[in-house]
Amino acid sequence: MPFYIFKVSADNSLEYLEDEEKYRPAKEKVKKLRAAHTQDDGTTYRMVFANSVGQGELLLSPTESSDKIIGDD
Repeated sequence: MPFYIFKVSADNSLEYLEDEEKYRPAKEKVKKLRAAHTQDDGTTYRMVFANSVGQGELLLSPTESSDKIIGDD
């Protein structure tokens, strides 16, 4: 399974950029992308280990449960 690299905008929209088969090259690419992005607009770059681009998007997408506080019923 490859590592997929995504650009995450401030509004939580995802843009697939590329993939890498190995962890270290993927990690280095994400670090370089983050360092090159100098604007403070809420954009970040994320890497995810997944079966497909679609699964990667699903794993990085915010869910309703991510807004809940543990123990809050």
